[in-house]
Formats: sequence, C-alpha cells, structure tokens
Amino acid sequence: MMRKKFIKLTAACVLTAIVLYSGSLQSQPASALTNPSAIYEPVQQQAEQWAAELASQPSFHAWKQASLVVSPIGPGTHSWLVLVKQNKLTVGYLIINAVETGGYQLGEYGTSSSPPFNEGTLSKSVQQLELLHPASSIEALYVNPLLAAWKVASEKETYYTDAASGESLPIGENDWLAAESQKPVNQGRMQIGANAALLKQVSLPSFNAYDKLPWLTDRPISLNASSYNSLFAKINNKEQLRYTAELFDGQMLYVWSVVGYNKWDSGQLYVALEAGEDGLDRRYIPVPLLIELGRFYR
Repeated sequence: MMRKKFIKLTAACVLTAIVLYSGSLQSQPASALTNPSAIYEPVQQQAEQWAAELASQPSFHAWKQASLVVSPIGPGTHSWLVLVKQNKLTVGYLIINAVETGGYQLGEYGTSSSPPFNEGTLSKSVQQLELLHPASSIEALYVNPLLAAWKVASEKETYYTDAASGESLPIGENDWLAAESQKPVNQGRMQIGANAALLKQVSLPSFNAYDKLPWLTDRPISLNASSYNSLFAKINNKEQLRYTAELFDGQMLYVWSVVGYNKWDSGQLYVALEAGEDGLDRRYIPVPLLIELGRFYR
C-alpha cells in the first residue's frame, strides 16, 4: 500500500541523515551538554515516576533499575521521547506530552528495543526513500501515537516515513498538514496524569494479525468513546482481536494485533498493540484515541 520513489541510494545519504538528526538533538547550550538531563529535569523526574510504576508489572520487569534518556521530539515541541535503558540496551520507551496548564501526561509507552524515532528506524527510512542526494534536513513530527513521522527534505522533494516502522508514507505535505489539523477530541483526557497508579495489567500471547482478515469480511466491534466494556470483556476472555486504522483519507492502512491492556487508577485504559508476532515490540495507546481513529475486529 506504500508508494516509493526509485532513485539511486548512496551510503552518504543515510549517514548524513543520522548526523542531521543527532545534531538536532544536541543543539543545546554548553551547560546542558555537560549534563544532558539537566535541561529536561522535570520531564526526567516524571518519567522516573511512571517507569517505576510500570516496572512493578511482569511485562515490564526489564525496566527495574533502568536508566532513562530524555530527548525532545522535533524543534519547538511539547513532547519528549524517553528511552528506557538497561546496560546500555533499549528495553522500552515513554512519550511524554506537556500540558498547557502545567505538568505532563503520558501519551504512549511500550516495551521495545526499537521505539519510535530511533536512529535505526531513521536509517531504514532513508534507505527506503533511495535518495539521490543526502537529505538537507530531518525533522521528527509527533501529533499522536498514530500520527508520528520523519519528515525528510532533499533538494526540492519532501518525504514522510513512519516513525515506528521506518516505511515510507504515500503522502505529501498537504496530506500531512490536513491530518495534523484534525486533532482528536479531548485528547488530553485520554492520557494519565502525574500521580496515576497502575491498577491492572492484562497480557496476551502474540499472534499474527494477518492470519485472518476480518476488516475485509466482517463488521467492526460496535464501540464508542464512552462505552467500551465489550472490548475489554473480549480481551479478558483472551479472544484474538485486530485493530486497524486508515489514515490520510485511506491512503495508509495500519493493522495491529491486540495483546492486552493496562488500566490506571485515574480511569484511563491503554491498549497493547503489536505489529509483529515475536512479542518484542508492544505499544500501549489510550483506547479513546484508538476508537476515534480506527476500528477493532474479532
């Protein structure tokens, strides 16, 4: 479902892209570079609180006594990517969003060695674009978990690639701007706040989302943003569910397997999704956002 421009690939394009991105993360005052976490100290402290809460659960056991590395997502952003590191290896991530009235909310999180916006994904993105000339700029764009991308500019062309998979998106700048302008209703209420505690975790075995294609043959599960008990009843019964989202006016179809959920004491629910079936990369995303942007199938 992807369209790709076939032009000659050079290793210099990939190297230049990574250098551009790494440079954008390091464009901080000298005092901040001496102590990189100092400039993000409030974000760091909040991340530590959420990470410690999650680490108490079996699915996040690798997070115990892990170190956290904070970096901004895009220039002038109000979101941060927090990598969870264990012995220098990435074992998970959190994406934290600032609240206009103050404080932070947890936009998404996951157990993954290759979270959104990692350098390996960027390298894959540039390779798939097969640029003739090195990229002139790289920008990380994050609106919500389903709308996260690399924006890669090269001479007169601008490309977009998925921040999680690295695959090229069949869109142009107008498509992105149109999708970006359609922000979900009450997005802030979907996310947990500073002092939330995890009440319940359900974790299901991984499976291949494409073993069946119910989005082609069946009706989706009937849900709305205020009533989704039937969805969690099915997950609790260990049914194999799929989640799909068609973005950019149907130009892009995402398909994930549903492999559990987390329930927080503030009432928010984050559904666990997987694109693969090896159990290594799970993303936890607020359920109201998923209901608004896509559909669940049995």
